[in-house]
Order: sequence, then structure tokens, then C-alpha cells
Amino acid sequence: MSADKGDTGAASAPATRGPRFLPRRPEGNRLHPVTPWRRGWAPLAALLAFVAHDFRQAREWSEQLTAAWVGLGLLVLLPVAAGYGFLSWWCTSYLVTDTELRIHTGLLFRRAAHIRLDRIQAVDLSRPLLARIVGVAKLKLDAVGTDDKDELAYLGERQAVALRAELLARAAGIAPDAAPEAGEAPARRLLHVPPRTLITSVLLLGAGWGTLAALLVVPALLWLATENVWTVLAAAVPLAGGCWASTAGRVVREFDWTVAESPDGLRLDSGLLDRQHATVPPGRVQAVRIVEPLLWRRRGWVRVELEIAGVGKSDDDEGRGVLVPVAGRQDAADVLARVLPGVDTHAALATLTPVPLRARWCAPVVRRGYGHGVTPEVFVARQGLVTRRTTLVPHAKVQSVRWTQGPWERRHRVADVYVDHGANGEVCARLRDEDEARALMEAQAERSRTGRRTAPPDRWLTSPGTAEPHPGS
Repeated sequence: MSADKGDTGAASAPATRGPRFLPRRPEGNRLHPVTPWRRGWAPLAALLAFVAHDFRQAREWSEQLTAAWVGLGLLVLLPVAAGYGFLSWWCTSYLVTDTELRIHTGLLFRRAAHIRLDRIQAVDLSRPLLARIVGVAKLKLDAVGTDDKDELAYLGERQAVALRAELLARAAGIAPDAAPEAGEAPARRLLHVPPRTLITSVLLLGAGWGTLAALLVVPALLWLATENVWTVLAAAVPLAGGCWASTAGRVVREFDWTVAESPDGLRLDSGLLDRQHATVPPGRVQAVRIVEPLLWRRRGWVRVELEIAGVGKSDDDEGRGVLVPVAGRQDAADVLARVLPGVDTHAALATLTPVPLRARWCAPVVRRGYGHGVTPEVFVARQGLVTRRTTLVPHAKVQSVRWTQGPWERRHRVADVYVDHGANGEVCARLRDEDEARALMEAQAERSRTGRRTAPPDRWLTSPGTAEPHPGS
């Protein structure tokens, strides 16, 4: 991770030399002693990578191996894996100074990350199943201006919770001496998704049934056509992964989803096997997307997704992109009122207007799913027929506005208006009347300038519209 560097002049503990045959230990605190077992998988992963790269050669070698050679290989591989894990743990440390968090890692290639505390925007806590059994947890850190995350894996659960609270307090501007005693900020639960509702919502999604049908049909057809097991596996494995991710995997990941309000943002807790504790950073939400699959609409269910500035698009961030996996419209609107203060979600959706009738020559079918609206607080755009997606962008988060028109659209006097926001994303009001689109672009540019001047500060542990620490912290 490429982190912003703060003042490196703060006092710190010297590095520890240790035994002569070991490298010098970097300054700072140590991770939990169970960590070497996690890092010891690297040599085995390298062996598996070689097998996957050249499976034919690996199979030829495996046919020539005897039980004695296998035992000898294990006697060599296991100590190497254990030694690598121990040395990786030995060379890893972290240290909190007055201005930054320093993380030192690396056995062969040393790496030092200096993360300024005032640039930290989220500290998430993760407890995988095996980690929960052992009593350890993992911290993931997001800093402004970075795409990747740094992490501390693993710490004792109490140590991880205390360190997370201290980092959030320091990010809020609390004095270094008082931050360790600040403790975890209080929270009030806003929403809980019952397991029955979550499972029913997944069963009503077409994506899972579609991948399941493909998993049953495609491998069978490939076997009839080629009779090659590797061709069948090459198609079946990705389909099985997609089927799991869109059905049971989604239930496991979003199980027991809870949204709570605290002075440091909205806290999201979820997970059946891997418990995730994430925080939506206050003021960093750039856009909100309300998703309404076809079979959910009769029940009045919606899904709420977020686009947050500075958060990468890796798999680890998937939970961060979801605010509410499934809930009724009113419950979702109540939670959104905490994310977008002053925005009436129902009023924003009521401003949506369809595209002109002549737009049917540009998009005969999907045009029915397009819509646009605007309120004094947000820019609203909708698209989709089967799965309807409505995006709300606060005017203060708009970075630029674009007006585009292709030759076919020009012929029918319609145009598209794009709004770019701070999470490197864009929202489009599709196929608007040409004159309306020009007026919309000019008006939106002015609303964005006004919104940025009047927007409240983005600050941890603050009440809306103030810059002072929350009394409860």
C-alpha cells in the first residue's frame, strides 16, 4: 500500500537484535504468536502454484514418487514452512506514534508503511472462523488517497478492539495521551436483517438460478462434445464458484447483518463464518444506489449499495459496498437518512421523470427503465427494467458534469448527461430531451459549487453539522 507519510520524528522504541542467527527485529509491537501458522502456508502455496502451472510435469513426477520420497519431502517442507512463518512474524511489527501508524513487514524484501493518523478513514475488524476459535482478529485499514489496504493479522481480540478504538480516536483529533482511554464509542442499532428474509431474498434472485442451470447443463454438453475431463472442469469450476457466490456464499457473507449508528459512523456487522465489523466513514459516501430486483418489488424490498471515496474495488471491499442487503423501503430510507443527512429518499424518488417518447428510436425497450430527477440535495438517475437501479449523488460530491450526444441521438434530439463523483464513478441521466440536457448540465454545475460551499465537514466522531467531538465519545 502506498501510504501518506507523516512526521517521522516521533520517539519510538529501538529495534531488537535478538539471537545472532536471526535478523534484526523492527521497532514496535508484535503480532499474536499464532500469526506464524498463517504465514507458514506460503511455501505450500508456491508448490501448489507450480502444480497448477505445469500439471502434466507434476503428474509425471508424482507417478515416480515412492512413500519414502513423500515422507522425506514432508520432513523438508514442513520445517521450511514453519521457519518461513516464524521469520515473517519476527520481522513484522507495528507502532503508533503521535502522528502516524508505522507497519514494518518483509523477510527478504523489507517494507515500511507510514500511515498518517489524520488520513485514516476506516478501520475494519475481521474475525474468520478459525481466528474466532483461537481468539484473534484482523484489522484492515483504509487511508485517504490509497487503493489498497494495510492489515494487521493477527492480534488478540481485546488488543485488536482497543487498537481500533485508539486509531479512530486519534483520527478524530483526540490527544495522544487520552486516545488509548477513549474506548469504543457507543452504538445504537438501526436495522437487523433476519436470516429468513435474507434467504428468501436470495432465492428470489434470478442470477443464482441462472448459474445453477448453467452448471448443470454446460459441463454435460461439453462432456458429450469432447469427452475431455479437463475441458469439463475448466467450465464447471468457474460456474460452481459463481453459483456459490450468488446463492449460499451470499447468505454466509451477509448473515446476521446489523447496522448500528455511532459517533464514528455507521457500523456494519455481518457474517456466519467470517465475522466482519466494518464502519462507513462519515462524509465519505459519494453515491447511494437503491437496487430493486423484479421479484422483490411485490414484497417492497430493496438493496442499498454505497460508493465510498478512497475505497478500493478488491474482494475485501465487497462488504463495504453494501449498506443494507435487503430491507423494506421505509427501513432502508431510515438508514439512508443517517448516510445522507437532510435527504428525503421518498421525495427524491418522486422527482423521477421518464424519457421523451421519441427516445424509443434510440432504445426501444430499455428506455422504459430510464428516469431522472433532482432535488435541492441530490442528483437522481434510474436505469434497468428487470433489476431497477436508482442512484443518488449529493450535489456536494459531484466532481464534473458532461453532456454527450451521438449522431443517432442528435437526429432524435436527445442527449445523455453524465455526473462524475469522488469515488471514480459516474452516473448517467440517459436520453433526456436535448434542451433539457443542456439546461441540466449548467444547473447541475451551479448546484455542485453551492453544495460544496455549504457541506458540513467530513470528520470522525462528530455530530452532523458540527466539528466538535461527539459528547458520547
